[in-house]
Amino acid sequence: MVGIKNNRRTKYTMELIKEVFLELLESKKLPQITVTEICKQADINRGTFYLHYKDPYELFEALQKEFTQEIMDTLGQGASLCTTEQSMINLLNIIQDKKTIYQILISESGENNFLSQVLLEDFLLRNGEDADSQKTFSMDYTLTYMVHGSLGIINQWLESNSEDSPQTIARLISSLGHQNMAKGDRRHEDATE
Repeated sequence: MVGIKNNRRTKYTMELIKEVFLELLESKKLPQITVTEICKQADINRGTFYLHYKDPYELFEALQKEFTQEIMDTLGQGASLCTTEQSMINLLNIIQDKKTIYQILISESGENNFLSQVLLEDFLLRNGEDADSQKTFSMDYTLTYMVHGSLGIINQWLESNSEDSPQTIARLISSLGHQNMAKGDRRHEDATE
């Protein structure tokens, strides 16, 4: 049916635009990419691009939201039955499958904000904390360390093209996380005595 936003042709065109855009991001920075360049490589006209996106920045933001939503959806599946390690394995599988987009999103945004939030919420959930609740002073430090330490491990794993499996990396992150949570609890107990 012509004119329906979610018809096959529209979906195909949007995927083509994203694919070309990601290819361009592998060799150029976001501010250097133009709509004309995207259209030329995707073999579409500018009007077609503008039906879906205002500019390359909006396209970049859409890709980041899609990737974050995929992560959240995957982590949310069966969350009550998941262990910290299993949710981390699920996360690492997504990141490994979409390594290129993950690395591009991180390098272009210059930070891991979207993944930091996912990891923080996951750690809080797994440790029986409410993301909106007041945490102890030492717990804030412990969670910050766990989130940023986990991001460092994930980034090193991808950048080094390590043959370690997502399960191995998840076990490492989980074991370091449990050690730090225990240390944080002991520091809090010592401070309250």
